[in-house]
Amino acid sequence: MNSEIEAILAKNLAPADCAKALNELGKSYAEQQDSDNAIACWEKSMECYGKPGFAQAQLMKAYNAKRRQCSQAGDGNGLELYSNKIDGLMQKSKDAIRYGY
Repeated sequence: MNSEIEAILAKNLAPADCAKALNELGKSYAEQQDSDNAIACWEKSMECYGKPGFAQAQLMKAYNAKRRQCSQAGDGNGLELYSNKIDGLMQKSKDAIRYGY
C-alpha cells in the first residue's frame, strides 16, 4: 500500500468520507495511467464503505482492462486472477440487491 492511501486511512474518517477521499485519489491515479495504484485505492474504498457505487464501477472497468492485457500477453495466471476479482465484484452486486445494502 502506498503512503497516500495510508495517510487517508490514518485520518480515521467516517466510512463514507474515507471512501470518497480514496475514490478521488484513485481517479487521480487513473488519470496518470497508474492503474495499479488506482485499483489499490478503489479496493480500499470498497473495504471502508462496502456499498456498491463509484469504486465498484471503477474496479470493474480496471479489472476488465487488466484481464484483457493478461489475455493478450498470454498470462494465464493474471487472466484467472482478474476473472476471479470480477466474479467477486459481481457477487457483491448480487448480494447488495438481494440483501438491500
